[in-house]
Amino acid sequence: MAECAIARCGSYEGDEVRRVLLECIGKTGFPSVEGRSVLIKPNILSDAPVEKAVTTNPVVVAELIGILRDKGASRILVGDSPGLQGPLFKPVQCGIADVVDKTGTEWVDFTKDNRTHGLYCGMKVSMAGVVDKVDIVISVAKFKTHQLMFSTGCVKNMFGLVPGLNKSPMHLKAPSREEFAKVINGIFAESHTDYALMDAVIGMEGAGPANGHQRKIGYILASADAYAVDYAEAVMMGYQRRQMPIINEAVSRGLTDIGSYSYPILKPQDLVINGFERIEDRKTNLFSALILPYFTRLFGRKKEKLRAAPKFNSSCILCRRCVAICPAKALKVVDKAVRIDERLCIRCYCCHEMCPVGAITVEDNT
Repeated sequence: MAECAIARCGSYEGDEVRRVLLECIGKTGFPSVEGRSVLIKPNILSDAPVEKAVTTNPVVVAELIGILRDKGASRILVGDSPGLQGPLFKPVQCGIADVVDKTGTEWVDFTKDNRTHGLYCGMKVSMAGVVDKVDIVISVAKFKTHQLMFSTGCVKNMFGLVPGLNKSPMHLKAPSREEFAKVINGIFAESHTDYALMDAVIGMEGAGPANGHQRKIGYILASADAYAVDYAEAVMMGYQRRQMPIINEAVSRGLTDIGSYSYPILKPQDLVINGFERIEDRKTNLFSALILPYFTRLFGRKKEKLRAAPKFNSSCILCRRCVAICPAKALKVVDKAVRIDERLCIRCYCCHEMCPVGAITVEDNT
């Protein structure tokens, strides 16, 4: 049975965060860390200012480090790799670099010392070698929506083990939600994640995971089963099972069992957020959900074309991050504006995630 603790946390005051973390950890099979090395993997999609709620809050990371120290961890490392990671990247604006420095922990550069992993979906991928060298891996995610996968949590957080632009081609090889879910679950299986925490004190609704709106949620979630945390998150957001592609794929492979989840503190079904702004799948129906995938296998990948293409508005600052990240090479700058070739676009929304000014929107996506 996988126990998932959901406890109220009203602020990022250090004492409150530590108290709630200890409450959750005490009820959910937290691994023994005494004398062991631990990797903390926060969600650092980009080095955005903390007030934008794009990243795991630094107070959560700091208090977790303190707890690990108190429990006798011999070595604590923190690391992540954004999609457009530059040389010697450190998460300065989001405050996590300062936490690493002040606590005397180690920041890990995921672009170094990599190893190729074979995923069960048949794909090979380069991943940060540190996961093979530490004893314990902890995913510390952020409560956020996700334009492609509806929500993003502790399982998808481990996609950050793939360094920098190595992530981009994987969208090209797996353009549908169902195919990409296999990739994410394959990476998660190779990550050897031992425990999962979610910062849901302040979350993101709307056009996540980078350009949505802050929303006070007021909880911290924790479990030894990362899927249990992500399922609780999706339920709290108000999603239906059809809108949980990563969890559904994991269930089909026997990687998790929703029926085994228990909630020793609060139940997610009692915490559904009124008026939460979700990513909608307005075109999902019996045909697109059950019948179309069979035609897709027989006649080629067409399903992803039902999703709306991203749109570029006048607030674009021509930083060209979208052009750099696009796996399909569907974007280029023409006459001082970003232009999209919708025939090439695979609707992965990497451009949307990377835009620093919210100049890219997605309307009526499925």
